[in-house]
Amino acid sequence: MITNDLVSNLDLLLKAALSEDCPSEDLTTALVVGPWLDPVSKGHLIAKESGIFFGADIIDRIFTVLGVPVTITHFISDGETFSNQSVITSIEGPLSALLKAERVLLNLLQHLSGIATKTARYKKALGNDRIQLLDTRKTTPLLRFLERKAVIAGGGHNHRENLSTMVLIKENHLRHLEQTGQLGELDTLLSNQKAKSQDILIEIEIETLEQLRQLPLGHADIILLDNFDTALVSQAVEICRERGYTAAIEVSGNITLDTIHAYRELPVDRISCGSLTHSVDSIDISFLIVS
Repeated sequence: MITNDLVSNLDLLLKAALSEDCPSEDLTTALVVGPWLDPVSKGHLIAKESGIFFGADIIDRIFTVLGVPVTITHFISDGETFSNQSVITSIEGPLSALLKAERVLLNLLQHLSGIATKTARYKKALGNDRIQLLDTRKTTPLLRFLERKAVIAGGGHNHRENLSTMVLIKENHLRHLEQTGQLGELDTLLSNQKAKSQDILIEIEIETLEQLRQLPLGHADIILLDNFDTALVSQAVEICRERGYTAAIEVSGNITLDTIHAYRELPVDRISCGSLTHSVDSIDISFLIVS
């Protein structure tokens, strides 16, 4: 469910999307329905394949944004499974409003339900609830707040929301420190950050075992092993324990639906997959006017 603090963001998004799709007039509806007749009609959102649904609040808010009263009956809630031919939602209101909302509504519901469905499939393939399955910032611009909610609906977890919520030192940051002769100051930088704000998590991305042995990682809350195969992950965790690090261990990089099971028994705490949001097949949902 979209919380109150995100309703305004959702309304702004829907207003812009509706304006993009219909900047002045729906010429086809004006031709077929005409201004003289706008009957109260009922439409069904119908699944054309199985999946996990996300987007109930989008259905509710889009007609509020349009300023048109409608009657909405939800049969499938966010995070629930639906099968082929399931009626997800019934919407009753002026025909012109149903037709005006149709494309924007379907585009969002299909995409977001695709994210929820893919997340659920990854989680099932992982088969270990002890390991958190996380998204990344590889999201569609301006849709991140919805895509993150869709990941949650699919049983996943959210990584950092944006650049302002967490410290995540990656390859380019380390390269900058090395090129400017400041890599030896990393421990001091991290210590100062912790002293400044204990609530801000620090994560450091590691690409080689040599980095893991050489870099000062005692202040890290999370150590991210990027593109490590399963054998290297086990070695990396052993090195972390030898050095006394208590940080959570996260793995990422080229982890697919076919390979994620290989991490099931490894001593890791988190798996982050950008593909949960950036490479998604939309779920086929149609909107059928039934009366």
